[in-house]
Amino acid sequence: MITIDDKQYDESKLNDEGKVALHNIQVLHQEQNQLKVKFSHNEILLKHYLDELKHHLPEAVKEETQDKS
Repeated sequence: MITIDDKQYDESKLNDEGKVALHNIQVLHQEQNQLKVKFSHNEILLKHYLDELKHHLPEAVKEETQDKS
């Protein structure tokens, strides 16, 4: 059973084109979920490396950056 617009349908009764469309939707949902996970990991890594870079900045540059904040 699949649910579309709060109605349930028997997917086994879909014609071939409907089955292809359903399969494509499922594949796209999987890819979208994988991209969300990758994006989340990317955000975490960006923050980590930015913090790491800030930790290794020369002192004069650090002071200039803090004065501007």
